Amino acid sequence: MKKVLSTAEYRLVLASFLWSFGANLVYFFLNFHLEVLGYSRQAIGFAQALLLLVGVVFALPLAYLIPRLGYRKSLLLALALAMGSGLFLGLGLGVFPSLAGYGLAGALVQGAGAPLMARLVPARRWVSLFSLQAALTTASGFFSTLLAGFLSEWVGARWVLLFALPFFLLALPFLLGLAEGQGTPPRLSGRFGLWLRLFVPQAVIGFGAGLVIPFLNLYMREKFGLSYGTTGFIFALSALATGGAMLLQPLLVSRMGKLGAIVAVQALSLPFLAILAWVPWLPLVTFALLIRGALMNAAGPVYAALVMDYLEEGERPGFFLVEAALWSLLFSLGSALSGALQEALGLGAFNYLFATTLGLYALGIALWPWALGGLRRAYEERTS
Repeated sequence: MKKVLSTAEYRLVLASFLWSFGANLVYFFLNFHLEVLGYSRQAIGFAQALLLLVGVVFALPLAYLIPRLGYRKSLLLALALAMGSGLFLGLGLGVFPSLAGYGLAGALVQGAGAPLMARLVPARRWVSLFSLQAALTTASGFFSTLLAGFLSEWVGARWVLLFALPFFLLALPFLLGLAEGQGTPPRLSGRFGLWLRLFVPQAVIGFGAGLVIPFLNLYMREKFGLSYGTTGFIFALSALATGGAMLLQPLLVSRMGKLGAIVAVQALSLPFLAILAWVPWLPLVTFALLIRGALMNAAGPVYAALVMDYLEEGERPGFFLVEAALWSLLFSLGSALSGALQEALGLGAFNYLFATTLGLYALGIALWPWALGGLRRAYEERTS
């Protein structure tokens, strides 16, 4: 353990785990928190949209700021913003400004985390280390969502979000011991067209995800009459399953290649999404929830490693920020539209929402070979 704590990349992994523990608690319980505060379903949809739109607005400014400020300092700034915004949000004070501050903290982590990790380890270890990091941070959702369910029974749903703050604070010592990493401002000239090609599948999938993913906890609770604690336990298991699937990604990459692994796991998730939508039996729906989340999200670390294979170092923070911004924009639009449709149709709205999401997921997955093939060709032309 002492050797692990003295190794820079593992210190960053542990900091990511603690950050994700707090962030997953906020993510899982935010809808319930806003519901207890008296917000309508449409207002909750707008809150989810705001949380993500902040990343859209600040994507390009942060793409230039983060390399100059430094990756480690950017992560420290993210912790400070998460602590302050999370405190006000948990107390129910200035909810929408607090969500904006919290969204900005997430954007800083998005832009600085992967480039700093790429600085700490050689390229040959990217898939294994990104998979480990993603598995641990996702599996933290098992404990944080489980904790959220129990806390709601103990202190009441009104105060659960405040318990995310200690985990943000605990991440601080692990970041303080890291060497600073600074990059160069992004070079957008002649590259944005290539970026846009890569963004198309993510944009399609992001819009589809926004229609249902932010509301899955509410959907499950309303459809089956679950308690907060039971809902928390089910989603905790989902996070654990996703973390386990991510640990298997290096094996899939060795057999199928990075692109093949991405397409395979995401395509396999589609039947489970259909079960989640239209099967009325809770045990099977719970199983589908676990497998769908595990398969759809397991491709994330492989995608990050594949993209960085072909991007120059100066492009990486900007690329991940702009990609996250576009994802957030479409995801938030989907969330706002979904909230309005649910306000009008109630639980029956999910029949239309799931059908649309299923179609968009299938289209986005089908576009991956086109998008990533273009990335490889552009890299080969540049290097030749």
